[in-house]
Amino acid sequence: MKFRKASETEIKSKDLLKEVSRCKPEKLEGLLRQIETKIEQSERKEGDLLMAKTMITSRMASMKNKNV
Repeated sequence: MKFRKASETEIKSKDLLKEVSRCKPEKLEGLLRQIETKIEQSERKEGDLLMAKTMITSRMASMKNKNV
């Protein structure tokens, strides 16, 4: 049985999702900018990048709600 090797972008995207989940609150904005840049430069829509962006924005929103 042959398994398909993960492409380089898939590996980086998975690492990015791990980084988002471990990121400290004060570093979320910088990471969000990096992800948005990667999305703009991407030739095709990558689900992992969009998921990472959603995770960051929801974490930022929940932090703002806690402070209000």
